[in-house]
Amino acid sequence: MAVAYGGPNMLRPSFFEVAAADQLIQGLKPALHHILRSIADHAPSFSVLEARSDEVFYLLTFLLDRRYLQTQNASFAENFYCLKRVKLNSDGSTSPLQSEDRFFAILCLAGVPYLRCKLETFYLETKEESITSPQTLRDGSLLSAFKKLYLKVYPYAASLYEGLEYIHAVRYVMGNTWHFSPLTPLLSQRVQRLSLEDMMAKRGGGSRSRIPSTPNTLHPPSPLDRAWDEEPGGGGAAGGGGRGSRSARLNILRRILAFLSRIGGAVADNARWAVYIGVFAIRFLQWWYSPENQQRNSRPAAPPPPPPPPLKIKPPGRG
Repeated sequence: MAVAYGGPNMLRPSFFEVAAADQLIQGLKPALHHILRSIADHAPSFSVLEARSDEVFYLLTFLLDRRYLQTQNASFAENFYCLKRVKLNSDGSTSPLQSEDRFFAILCLAGVPYLRCKLETFYLETKEESITSPQTLRDGSLLSAFKKLYLKVYPYAASLYEGLEYIHAVRYVMGNTWHFSPLTPLLSQRVQRLSLEDMMAKRGGGSRSRIPSTPNTLHPPSPLDRAWDEEPGGGGAAGGGGRGSRSARLNILRRILAFLSRIGGAVADNARWAVYIGVFAIRFLQWWYSPENQQRNSRPAAPPPPPPPPLKIKPPGRG
C-alpha cells in the first residue's frame, strides 16, 4: 500500500505534523492551570487541586494517552493529527505495538515530561532559596551538599537533553531520520501517518458491539470489555447457595466496572471535540473576566440627553 501511495516516504509525517503533535498536550497545560485556579478561587476546598496541578495534568495525560495507545496505537496528540506508532523490528520492518511497547511508550509520553517538570521546579525553588536565604545551603548537611551539586549539574543536563532534541529536529527536517524525538529510537518505535488500511479499520471499528467479531488490532477489547461480555456463571446446586450469591455479586461488580470503563472510553474517544470546546470556553472566560470587559460592565450608563427646548412659533402676522 505504501508503494501504491508513492513509496514509504508517504507514511513519513511532515515536520509541522510531528511538531504540532509534540506541542499539543503541553499547550493545554496552562489552560488546565487556569481552570483549577478559577475553581480554587470560587471553592477554596478544592485549592489542593491547584497546588497539585502538575500531578492532575499528567495523570489526565497518562489516562488519555493510555486509552489511545490501547485503541489507536497512538497517543492522543498523535491520533489528533492522524498519526500512529509502530514497532521497528531488527530487520527494518514494522509491526503493530504490543502491550510491552505501549507500556514503555506511555512512560515516555507521560512519565518523562512529568519528571522533567518536577526537576525544573526543584531547580527553580532551590535557586530561589540560594538567593533569598543562602545560609540554608551552608549548614554542612548532606541535603545542602546535594542541592549545591544539583544547582551546578542540572543546567548542563537540561541543556544536553534539549540539544539532543534540537539535533533530532534538524535531522528530521533534513530528511535524515524518521525520529523527531530522541526517545522513540530508544523504544524501537517510530511515528508515521495512518495508511488507507488503518483509516478503513478505524472507521469500521468505531462502534463496538458485544458480539465478538473479527480481531481488530486498532481496537482490541479491554479486560473490562471482556468482563462485560461474559455470561454470569451460575452457582448451581453443587456450588451451594453461598457460592451462587457470591458469583452473582462478582458478575454485577464486573458489569458495573465494564459500564464505567465504556463511559470513560467514550469520553476519551471524544476528547478531540472536548479540546475544541475547551479552548473556546477558556477564550470566552478570559474575555469575560478581562479587566477591559469588567471595566466596561462596571461603567455607569450615560444619562439620557436633555430634551430639546420647545420650539417658539410666531403668531401669523396681521394683514
